[in-house]
Amino acid sequence: MSQRLFFVIAVLTITIGLLGLTGMFRFNQTPIVDTSVPTFQVAQLQTPLKKGDILTRENVRYFRVKEQKAMQNGIAQDTRLEIVGGMIAAKDISNISYITQNDFISPGDPGYIEAAIKPGMTPYSFSLTNRDFLGSGIAVGDYIDVLVLTSDDQNIGESGRNRSINSFRTLSVSPLLNNVKILAIEGDNKPNSDSLPITIELAREQVGKMVIARRIGIIEVVKSLSQSAAISMNADTHDVLPNFKSVIEIRGQNKAFN
Repeated sequence: MSQRLFFVIAVLTITIGLLGLTGMFRFNQTPIVDTSVPTFQVAQLQTPLKKGDILTRENVRYFRVKEQKAMQNGIAQDTRLEIVGGMIAAKDISNISYITQNDFISPGDPGYIEAAIKPGMTPYSFSLTNRDFLGSGIAVGDYIDVLVLTSDDQNIGESGRNRSINSFRTLSVSPLLNNVKILAIEGDNKPNSDSLPITIELAREQVGKMVIARRIGIIEVVKSLSQSAAISMNADTHDVLPNFKSVIEIRGQNKAFN
């Protein structure tokens, strides 16, 4: 009995060994990766962009393809985009095309405004003083609300005699334009400059408002929040000085303050 058992065990051992040598059992076999074929890193959009649309880091995905496929698509090296604020698509780009830095335009590059502006809109440039630039954190591509400060007593705009405020009796602030896009901030890299030239995107009918507002008042800008927020930005001298008496009426020997 023991001899038969020994014989069976021996036969099974030899059989398993032969099967292993012939490759029939391939447990836990690690696949061999062919590292002889070079690859390149390429990039594609997650979602398509239209000409002038802003590029964000979240909308870019990277992966690797074989050298031959990359070369067929004009890619001769690893792709890594340098994305900056306000960078836009220079043309319509699908999410199946391989993208490179040349497919996008950054603020300050030639042709940026032409690519960023929407059809039917007009670029309008004007200057603010750095101390009047209220929109902290505003950058190219952001949207702003335009306010105008005026006075009933004098012309404090660009066409005024000295463009200084001599009386605050009838000063008031009112919203002029809401949610307009910044196309360029030319003085962005000159923090010590007194003048801050900016270019915004306006509809034709908005240009006239800006021209008049600059001639009769002082322009201020703030970052857009919502339509209702812009409407609520009305103020006059009494909102800052509640006890200020703006009108003096002389009635006989008595003075009446209103």
